[in-house]
Amino acid sequence: MEIEAAFNNTNKLLSSYMKELFHLKSTAQDIEVKVENGLNVTKIHFEDKLEAVQKNNEVQKNVAFSATIIESADSFTGPYSPGTSNILKFDRVFTNFGNAYNKKTGVFTAPVNGIYHFSFMTFGYGSHTSGAILVKNGSYQVSTWEFTGLDASDTTSNSVILEMNAGDCVNVILWQGSKIHTGVFSGFLVFPLV
Repeated sequence: MEIEAAFNNTNKLLSSYMKELFHLKSTAQDIEVKVENGLNVTKIHFEDKLEAVQKNNEVQKNVAFSATIIESADSFTGPYSPGTSNILKFDRVFTNFGNAYNKKTGVFTAPVNGIYHFSFMTFGYGSHTSGAILVKNGSYQVSTWEFTGLDASDTTSNSVILEMNAGDCVNVILWQGSKIHTGVFSGFLVFPLV
């Protein structure tokens, strides 16, 4: 009798352990599936982020422009007087990698945070002062100026390196009373800032 009772208790314990093992195995499988799904989602997320970073790096490496303006009926080259726009629109584009320069507005818009180099040159005849100002987000940065003189023509130039955030804008404007015959405006991303 005692042996039979012990045997029955052992069977009950074995049955209980089997149920518990089955439950643990089922739980382990559920956890395995959840972890695998989580890893797949994370992998897809990181692959998307990596692709975005790679595309962004491609854009960052390809930001450069150079454009010229020549006095004509279609191009404002001065003289500038108050009440009118004094923005020079360098409308003949040599290069515009990254499409950050807009020849219709004369404005360069930084596509990414970074350190940028800009240069500009103006050429004018002696009948007017000749000079321009490089402007970042409406604030004067660097300028050139040449008074009228005995010589028949004047050339001015300047360059600057600026830290810019994505969306910051740079353009070149004329001083009041200035007039130019031609000019060049160029810029490029030196390196991005993360």
